[in-house]
Amino acid sequence: MKFKNLVVGILVSIVTSTFTLATDLTCSEDTTAFYTSTENTASTLQGLIDQSALSGEAVLHLSPGQFILSSDEPIQLKPGVSLHGTGSSEHPTILTGPADVSQTATIKVPADNKGWSIKGIVFDNVNIEIEPHANKDESSVLGNLFVNGGRGSIIAYSGSNLHIDGNVFLRDYEHRGIELIPKNETTNAGVVFQTQKNSIISNNIFGMDLRHMNDVYPYVPSQVQNVLSTLDFVQNCLQRNLDDQQGFLASGVQLYFSKDITIRENILNATLPDNIMYGQDHGISIVGTNETYIYQNFFGGWQIGDFGGAARFTSAVDAYVLSNYMANNAVMMYAAVHADFMQVSNMVVSDNFFYRFLGDNMRPEEEMDGWLYEGVTFFDFYTARLNYTIRPPIWNSSVPVSPWGWHIVVSNNKFGALEGVDPNVISLGNLDLEEALIDRKNCYVTDPLLPGSSHGAVVPTLWRQTYEPGVFTRYGGKVPKQFDIHTDKELGHNVPAHLRNLPIPSFWKAFTLGNNTVPMMDPSSPCIS
Repeated sequence: MKFKNLVVGILVSIVTSTFTLATDLTCSEDTTAFYTSTENTASTLQGLIDQSALSGEAVLHLSPGQFILSSDEPIQLKPGVSLHGTGSSEHPTILTGPADVSQTATIKVPADNKGWSIKGIVFDNVNIEIEPHANKDESSVLGNLFVNGGRGSIIAYSGSNLHIDGNVFLRDYEHRGIELIPKNETTNAGVVFQTQKNSIISNNIFGMDLRHMNDVYPYVPSQVQNVLSTLDFVQNCLQRNLDDQQGFLASGVQLYFSKDITIRENILNATLPDNIMYGQDHGISIVGTNETYIYQNFFGGWQIGDFGGAARFTSAVDAYVLSNYMANNAVMMYAAVHADFMQVSNMVVSDNFFYRFLGDNMRPEEEMDGWLYEGVTFFDFYTARLNYTIRPPIWNSSVPVSPWGWHIVVSNNKFGALEGVDPNVISLGNLDLEEALIDRKNCYVTDPLLPGSSHGAVVPTLWRQTYEPGVFTRYGGKVPKQFDIHTDKELGHNVPAHLRNLPIPSFWKAFTLGNNTVPMMDPSSPCIS
């Protein structure tokens, strides 16, 4: 079923840019004839790779045209061979997989292929699967267009030194996640890392409304602009009939049991499940990881819910979430038994901009409201379920204090909200307050939660779901009870030196809200006085 003309997301883009994609596409019959084949050519592609391996050719340069691949004939990228498209953005190489939504074709990278790269190719329901390896050489996936792609467009198992840069990841409604409570086998993502180390995900786009490519174009680096030009050719010259809404990713990135992963300068823009429900996960889902660096990204389209939010850490150590733009999104830190350790420790959330523009129509159930769904949230599910002996968790102020949250730093973040919507607060859940390092530099840039209160511009902190009795905001919301939580210590040293004072990129300028009526707020807006 196609939903080509259906508007399902609140996040769309501003039509004001003076920079546009090329309007003089070469759509001659001679050009498009390269892409009309319907015969399975997997053996042809495998033969070219095999010949390159035998001849010692380090890079197989694929000419413009199309290879048709099937799910039962995975392509093996033999040791010593890289795969590059040689055509321009208007003459790309396209690898086309099965039309059946339950199947995906695969390029497999074996363990003994070292220092390889895959660059400048269109993957239409074809993914890349990198087998476990101990190679120290850097490998890369650069400047590709991924349309759909099964469980993940790029899946890396037990490897290291992978650089994923300048790609565009799309997913349509037919290839969406279906389960509203997703499991590992029923979710999907642009990138999936399983026990991966020392890798970087940078300058990519995860999800897009194709009607507004022109508006994103001027705010992304040149390598991504090239991919957008390729997308323009595929859509308008080859007339691949891509749905307008291509943000049905459950997650942009999923990390499991990984270490030293950097995710920087990406646009993560899902289709908001406001009119059509589908199986979202989290913008970035992080389970059982050490040393995760998430900075200078734009997040939008993931609902703030149990399966949603910009970044969710479940049992994680040494994480830094810095200088990101969170469009109605959140950073969530949970202690649970999903990993081989329980604690959430040394988590630093600093210099981010949280802009809330959705009101009660996207609020959670009353008993969970405030626990899990604020701008920054900690919650220990294990302890709240009495060491997993009860279900559901205790959702009131009698919940036991967590022994599993250590050194949680929240500093220098800005919070704003659309007129008529209460701004977010910081929810510490059942965290031990001795482990909370929250300063008064977390401020509102729009009207505070309770104008005229002693909080002033400082963002209130909610603990153990304890509210001021009988006190409500202008819009009917509850007001956190004041505890002596804030520290006067300088917290800037918790941010690694090379990541301090980073600017928030201009990606936010490409987006607007509510059918082009409300632009995003400028993250440089000053704290209210």
